Amino acid sequence: MPKNTVIELQRLYQNSDKSLWMRHPRSKFYIYPFWGLFAFTTGATLYYSGRAILGIKEKK
Repeated sequence: MPKNTVIELQRLYQNSDKSLWMRHPRSKFYIYPFWGLFAFTTGATLYYSGRAILGIKEKK
């Protein structure tokens, strides 16, 4: 059976001064790729929305 780690994780989360989403040791592997993809998709959306508003079409 897997070891019950509730008490250890509770100590980890309650004793940390970091933001809640950065407290776990693996958090940076989840947060940084998320922010990278979020920034890219937001930038691409704004770029192509601006082109559509200005009526700029791609060359064929």
